[in-house]
Amino acid sequence: MDPETLPDILKESASRVCSYIEDMQYATDPPMGVSVTEVSSYDVRDGYVVLHLQSLIQDTGSLMLQVDSDLLSGEDAGFTRYDEVSRTIVARPGPGVLSAMSIAHPRVRVLSDMKFLVKAVASFLERHSGSIGIPCDPPSAGEPEFPEGSEPTEQQRNAVRCILTSPLSYVWGAPGTGKTQFVLATCIRTCLREGMKVAVFAPTNNSVEQVLRGILKAFDASKLGNGILRLGIPTKSFLLEHPDMCEDSQAQKRADRLRKSIGNLEEVLFERTCERMRGRIEDLSERLDVMDGTATISLAPEMGREMAPILTLCSRTRRIDCSAGRDLREVLAEAKSALYDRDRPALDIEEYRSMSDADVALMISSLEDELESISARCTSRRVRNASVIAGTPLQFISRFRPRGSADDGRMELDADRIFLDEAGYCGLMHAITLFSNGVPIAFLGDHMQLPPVCELDGELLERWARGGSGMRNAFLWDMSALHCETLVDAGRDALERDYVSGRGPEFVLTARADLTESHRFGQNLAAILERFVYRNGMTGRGEGDIRISCIDAVCTERKERENAAEKDAVVAFLDSERPEPSSIAILTPYADQARLLRRSVGRYRDCVMTVHASQGREWDLVVLSVADNGVMSRDVPFRFTSSSERMGLKIINTAVSRARRRLVLVCDRSFWTSRGDELVGRIAEEAEPWERPDSDRGVEQNRANEYR
Repeated sequence: MDPETLPDILKESASRVCSYIEDMQYATDPPMGVSVTEVSSYDVRDGYVVLHLQSLIQDTGSLMLQVDSDLLSGEDAGFTRYDEVSRTIVARPGPGVLSAMSIAHPRVRVLSDMKFLVKAVASFLERHSGSIGIPCDPPSAGEPEFPEGSEPTEQQRNAVRCILTSPLSYVWGAPGTGKTQFVLATCIRTCLREGMKVAVFAPTNNSVEQVLRGILKAFDASKLGNGILRLGIPTKSFLLEHPDMCEDSQAQKRADRLRKSIGNLEEVLFERTCERMRGRIEDLSERLDVMDGTATISLAPEMGREMAPILTLCSRTRRIDCSAGRDLREVLAEAKSALYDRDRPALDIEEYRSMSDADVALMISSLEDELESISARCTSRRVRNASVIAGTPLQFISRFRPRGSADDGRMELDADRIFLDEAGYCGLMHAITLFSNGVPIAFLGDHMQLPPVCELDGELLERWARGGSGMRNAFLWDMSALHCETLVDAGRDALERDYVSGRGPEFVLTARADLTESHRFGQNLAAILERFVYRNGMTGRGEGDIRISCIDAVCTERKERENAAEKDAVVAFLDSERPEPSSIAILTPYADQARLLRRSVGRYRDCVMTVHASQGREWDLVVLSVADNGVMSRDVPFRFTSSSERMGLKIINTAVSRARRRLVLVCDRSFWTSRGDELVGRIAEEAEPWERPDSDRGVEQNRANEYR
């Protein structure tokens, strides 16, 4: 592909999609691409507010705070900590907003808006799309340094070699194959041993923390160099586990304010110096006016030396040509304009008028001392010093500039290697920005799990791509990071053919290694997934088979995607087995069924989520409510449950892959087992039937209020 066209394609895709969302966002109900979490109450404290949320936030990577009609994002919102247990989030939006919240009691909501994410991508591409290309060859990393106490398989050795010797690589493996805790950790250990810095990205904040926990299991503190910096808002549990690893956004915010205050005070001293210089300038002007002929620096060197302090002062506002042949009258006139023909608000601040220069200088010194005392906690310094930087691609897009690029006020991502975990779930338009850094990139993931979420309708995107309209490049937002090579190397038209045909990623320049031995799955589930999903030799290496149960829930009447029989079955299971909420996820493919379950399961309500929200996470026990069966309320396909549908296959695979020890399938068993060519049906056949013990039924009524 002609590299000159790539920046135009990327910039057009971002700008067109951004304009489309702005035009259409509130033409739909709910608004397109907007996730809203209501704040039921809040407690205003000294300098911060604790927000009590009505529901859990699934991803904290791009939050905004809405206070009545005012929308605050980034540092203006000041989100610092998220606690899933208490469903609270701490924000520091500034004294004005806190005062309004305390006095006027406005409506407060927490939002995540796709439009702002698209704008961030568009802004980055406008500045740096010209730097995007296939990464350079990797620096030599030497022999791999595998974690102590474990012997790598030949597949894992090959995957590590693949990453360390290739400018662009992809390690494909199902959950439990050692992608993170073994392959990625080994590569990072090896790079740090050679004195390199690395950046580790994952598509969501939850997946960032999962990746870091996996890496840390393979490290001892002495192997981490200058340590890990985790960018973004941590969950409370991660903050408690690794407080020194988390970003101190308040320290950075305070440092930025201190630098601004120091600059303001230095401006006061500068303006006072300008005023004291007026007399000298007027004196020189009078003396130059009475001189005969041309007065140049070469002809009047003494005059030139007297003007030197004036020109030095002018250097703060304007560069003045003071070459030897210039007339000193012209130079002095230009200097006067530079010093006095401009806005000078620092002279009009009443609070400083009673302060002497010494007082102002003392205040500057005090602020500089405070700045120095907190600078070690500031993100900008920690980014320079850390050996491992971890976050979402959006953190890079919104806060960094590529390595070696011109200073634009943003931090530079000075990393020797980039790793992107859960790459199949990361969008192409986010991941492609990482190709601007000019360093080797390694993708790790499973393209048979969920693809990235796109709020735009797939059929509409396909029609635009085929029709060549102004939105012809919008389909890039509906593709995963694993298609980046095709776009950069083969071109936009080749990528469109892949999109329309539904073809998976194809690699020419990307070195690929497969991991097919999973410790997550027993042989029972591994054999099923190999037949229906992977077809690459997947085997289970776990201790015994994973326990699979099936609760038979026959539904005779349905409302849209709600399945009341399955809801009742889930409630009965929870009532009987009473698992710890921290150990269980209750998953379903459909938002309607998730809402029905959430209203019904009492203290387990925060365990309920769609399969999409579970990506990158795992639990000891997973309960999957399939929702679809033979009774339809309208003529709709089993889009999210049938393995004959591309999306359905990936959703069910993702759901069952979240279980570490036990999987409970809730469905109409006879309906699904009659469909032997379906993944759900085969799992139902393999499962042991679950029935509520008779002893539990006698106390059912006494416990019912806990769940309803």
